[in-house]
Amino acid sequence: MSRSERPRVAVLGARRVRQGLGPFVARDLVRAGCDVPAFLCRRAESLEPAAEALRAVAGVDARGYAGLDALLAAERLDAVAILAPAVAHGALLEAARGAGLAVLCEKPLVWGGDDPAAEAAAHVAGFERAGLLLMENCQWPETLPAFERLHPGALDAPPRRFAMRLSPVTVDARGLVDSLSHPLSLLQALAPDPAAELADVEYGPLPGRAGALRLAFRLRGPGCDVAAEVELVPGAGPPREAAYAVDGRRAERTIDPDDYSMRFADGDRAVDVPDPLGLRVARFAAALETSRDLGQTRPDAPPRPGGLTPGREIVQRMELLCALVRAYDGRSAAPDGPRDPRTA
Repeated sequence: MSRSERPRVAVLGARRVRQGLGPFVARDLVRAGCDVPAFLCRRAESLEPAAEALRAVAGVDARGYAGLDALLAAERLDAVAILAPAVAHGALLEAARGAGLAVLCEKPLVWGGDDPAAEAAAHVAGFERAGLLLMENCQWPETLPAFERLHPGALDAPPRRFAMRLSPVTVDARGLVDSLSHPLSLLQALAPDPAAELADVEYGPLPGRAGALRLAFRLRGPGCDVAAEVELVPGAGPPREAAYAVDGRRAERTIDPDDYSMRFADGDRAVDVPDPLGLRVARFAAALETSRDLGQTRPDAPPRPGGLTPGREIVQRMELLCALVRAYDGRSAAPDGPRDPRTA
């Protein structure tokens, strides 16, 4: 990629069947200065609906492929955005790395195998050896500047308490896997500690909310000790209920139905929240530009305070997610107890 060219990023998983982000990530890639020349769908019959969605949402006329090998052989690319179901991420990551491409991957990085944390660590190590940028699409940390505007000074010291409420489509195994990367990524941003581990994990019903689930745990390490609580409340949405609090200071997300703009509110106080997906995609696009300017494919990223490097952040998040899944799976020994989300 020469300096006069825009980064070329293909979208793998372009159709919005359930909660897919393909058209919106494509839109934000274009806004961030990238070209989206191609996309991938699993089925040939999905190509035209996906192409229509990309034109309507992102304003791009991209070439569609139903096979990854054909796409990689035909297109000259710098990166891919992986937005397929998590069980397909591993093979797509391997193919992208083999083709020398940077990756923005939807969370969780991988799922469905016997040991997702070990698989994630292997992918991270492979991308690092190849000198390739790998970023996970965890958006909620991008909202922390808005939280700071709502509660000035609230993030000056490491937190002692953290709470988050989310509203997945269903509060079951799938909802658990889909949701928990959000609070975990926020905790990593608020209390970065490469040696942090879970303690005192407890699941139970949320009083007063039928079908809702409450998760409590502590995140402990040499540089952090945070009591965390996550509430998962089923919601049909969109927009879906979402909020988080740091040491008792709360931010409720509201979305304007007319233009989908976001705000954080606490009582009668409110601040605007820039679209976190757009910010995350722009961060990825900026990293692509930096790598081009440096003449390499993966720019060096300094660790956060506390020594949490980007690669270690991804691996740690998967380790924590797997530990929470094991705790959920083990909370009932009854034959009809909760299934392991790795097989959901």
